[in-house]
Parts: sequence; structure tokens; C-alpha cells
Amino acid sequence: MKTARYYRTWWLVCVMVAITLSCSDEEQIPLNTAPIPRITELSPANASVGDEITIVGVNFSGNPGENEVKFNQTIVDIIEVSETAIKVIVPELTGNVAGVSVRSRGKISNKRNLSLVRVKTFEDNFNRADVPPVGSDVTPNPIGSNWQIVAGTFEVKNNRLFCGAASTESYALYRDPELRLDVGEGSYFRLEADMQVSPESFAGIIFNAQSDNKRFYLFRTSNGLVQMLKSGSNGLNDWANVMMSENIPGFAPHIPYRIAVSSSQPGRFVVKVMELNTNTVLFERSFEDANPYVGGSPGVYYFGLANPIDIAFDNLHIETM
Repeated sequence: MKTARYYRTWWLVCVMVAITLSCSDEEQIPLNTAPIPRITELSPANASVGDEITIVGVNFSGNPGENEVKFNQTIVDIIEVSETAIKVIVPELTGNVAGVSVRSRGKISNKRNLSLVRVKTFEDNFNRADVPPVGSDVTPNPIGSNWQIVAGTFEVKNNRLFCGAASTESYALYRDPELRLDVGEGSYFRLEADMQVSPESFAGIIFNAQSDNKRFYLFRTSNGLVQMLKSGSNGLNDWANVMMSENIPGFAPHIPYRIAVSSSQPGRFVVKVMELNTNTVLFERSFEDANPYVGGSPGVYYFGLANPIDIAFDNLHIETM
């Protein structure tokens, strides 16, 4: 009996040793020691479908294939990535808020909420019959029901809006009761317009104009000169703040540009200019005003000072909340 018990005990010991040795030979599953990603900011914090946003944080992977970005449960493509920032496009979503998260190297980040901007859109591409030059004294205004000619003359020709009164300041106001472009209050807006400037002419866009039509922001170009100006109480040429006045390479007469002005923070707006023939970005800059105008007229102006050749505008597109 003792001998049988001895052999059984010895057999069990051998089995346990064999199991231990076989387990030690198996490939061990490595631990995931990657740090947990953390989102610290969404820039901007308010955006609409199709906008590009930057997810700012830490511990992202610099390898795009090791990151996954979700808006709620929707996975989106990554445009650009680094260890501290990921750029993506806001997808089609329902609701007014989306939870944004990042999965990086198998680890899941915290969530940050993105406020979804439901925008109102205002557009005019001037695709209509030609209208001969007309001034502010003609009523009703044949340019379009949303347009008011404030000064000078404008005409619709070849599906574009022209101002061509030589050496005369010309202003055309696009207005709508629901349209507000208010830099001072930080309400979201995006303004786009195509523009072509003749030699020795000034042309530009006026926005956030006050009810006196004298205090406003004006972005304008002439040949290679680019200016961002804030007018004072006396209007044009009373510059309370010359925010920029520089010669920028790439700007030239007769070249069509697309100007985009956007804002979503009080006193801050971004201007971007693209050359349409080549889709080249010529200029992009942020501007800040510590004392922005608040409120103002519900519209946007085209400004032209032609000396003496035509200035053309086209494809007005405005988005607001």
C-alpha cells in the first residue's frame, strides 16, 4: 500500500512539473503598456457638418493607423495626426451635441462634447438675366430682392455682379432679417465670396457694419496690397484700427479669388483667401479686436472703388447660426 501511494504521489508531482514546464514554453501575451490618450480641447468647440476640427490632447499615436476617432458611434477618417493633435471632418450627425473620443494603440480616451452648429444659409450666384448699371435712386432695385445699392452703381453681367463707376466709392448691401454677422458677440458665421479686382482699384467686403453704416470691418485688396481695417465713427478712411496692411505675394489684378471670413469667438475672426484658378491658398490669418463692435446691420456689403475698370463679385455664400 505504501509503495502504491508513493508511486501515485510521484506521478502527480511529475504531471505538475510537466504542466509547469509546458506553460513556461508557451508564448506569453504582452501587456499593453501604451499610455491612455486624453483629449484636452476641441478646436473649435462649435462646428457644423463638413467643418474641419482639431482634437487636441496627449498620448495619441503618430501613426494614423493606430488611431480611431468616433463622433458618438460614427468612426471618421483622419486627415492629419501627431502625438498631440488629430484633424478630422465633422460627419453627418443628429442632435445638437456629439461626444468625441479617440482610441489610440488599443486604449480609449475620455470624451469631449462638440456643439453642433445648425446653420442658416444665404446665397446669391447672380445666375440671372443681365441688369444694366443702376444706382441707389432706382426703385424697385432690379439687382435682386435682397440687395440694396447704397452708393455708386452696380450691374449684373454674365452672371456676375459688377461695380464700375470710375473713382467713385460703390457699396451694395445684401440683407435679410435673419442674417447677422456679429464679431462682437461671438456668434458663429462664415462668409464666402468670389472677387476679381482690376488694376489700381480697391475692392473688398464689409462686415459687422453698425446701424450708422460708418463703423465696420473692411477686408480689401488692391494689386498686391492686402488690408484688414476697422473704421471709426467717420467711416471710410477713418481707421480706428489698421489690423493689417501688407503686400502679399500671389495677389495680382484680374486674378479671381475666394475670400472666406469666419468667426465663432467674441472679437476674433479668421480670413482666408484662395486663388481660384489653381486652388492655392494665398493668405490665412487670425485677427483679434479687444473692443469689437457689438450688434449692427443685418447684412454684408460689397465695396468697390474702381479706377476706372470694372470690379467683379460672384458666389456669395453666408452661414450663420
